[in-house]
Amino acid sequence: MIRFEKEFGMLEYLIDLDKQLLLFFNGSDSWYMDQVMWIFTGRLIWLPLVLSLVYLIVSNGEWREALFVILLIVLVATFCDQISSSFFKPLFARFRPAQDPEFSDLVKVVHNYRGGRYGFISSHAANAAGIVVFTSLLFRVRFYTISVFVWALINCYTRMYLGVHYPGDILGGLLLGTSIALLFYKGYRTGRVILYNKGFLRSAESPYLHLNVKPVLVVLYGTYLFILLYAFV
Repeated sequence: MIRFEKEFGMLEYLIDLDKQLLLFFNGSDSWYMDQVMWIFTGRLIWLPLVLSLVYLIVSNGEWREALFVILLIVLVATFCDQISSSFFKPLFARFRPAQDPEFSDLVKVVHNYRGGRYGFISSHAANAAGIVVFTSLLFRVRFYTISVFVWALINCYTRMYLGVHYPGDILGGLLLGTSIALLFYKGYRTGRVILYNKGFLRSAESPYLHLNVKPVLVVLYGTYLFILLYAFV
């Protein structure tokens, strides 16, 4: 009984800490920052980045391997999104900050956006972590890894800024996305060995290791600049 009370007390403490951290990261008094975060958190704004990544994969590997890698990336994103949204959110049924009737009055929102009803775990964080970890392992280029990890962290920050996810939701999403990416990358390594041994691939070594990723980075930083300028409109 005493042990249960201690564990319950710890859980209450963590939930309260999560709320306090959310209020620290949530919102600002800047109209411009509201616009930047609103644009950054959108999905369509990053379509050029996705297309540049697809182009890089297709143009640097033979078609069988390129198709294999693109399929795995799609599966990583799908698993991250569906497990977080269709399994964890209804399982835990934890209100988003902006949807919580006992907490929402303290939360700042932008354009009255409050997200869906439940928020644990964040599919934005899971998707970002999944793609970032998988492609970082695929390319093994330090500056690319740093750049996309910063992108993922900013993406996660926007969700707290907008009041639609607690830090705990974000942490859960990052852990899920990382785990799925590691699993699928191991599948990639195993799968390409099988394909090579069966003669479907010409090289025993991945053509994507230490690749020139400048086209993707140009699009990434170009999109940053576009967001900063477009937010004035």
